[in-house]
Amino acid sequence: MHDIREVEQSILRMTAVIRQELARDVARSFGEEPDPEVRPMGWWVLACGEELDEDSEKQREEARERLLYEVRMAGLVLPENIWVWDDTAMAQLVISTVPTLKRAEKLARHLRSKGLTIRIRREKI
Repeated sequence: MHDIREVEQSILRMTAVIRQELARDVARSFGEEPDPEVRPMGWWVLACGEELDEDSEKQREEARERLLYEVRMAGLVLPENIWVWDDTAMAQLVISTVPTLKRAEKLARHLRSKGLTIRIRREKI
């Protein structure tokens, strides 16, 4: 019985390694590099809302909530909310990070057709 468990565990480990390599191949076929040490910065597709008042935490939170509502009404549910603050001082929510500008522009067109205000920015960490 002990030998069967060892064989099962070995099979599970091998399956995980094979699936991980297949996932890398698929990512590369889309022009992505899954290794964070090698992967170049991508492009953010941002949903944009109203201007933010840097002196009012309440106003900023309300603006973010309104933008999040708009995004949800457009049919999008994000796994996490990543907010971007830059020199535009407006509510900006990362909808997606994509590897090429061409893919970002395609996604932006689709999201604009849903009524969202969209910007494309180079990813920054």
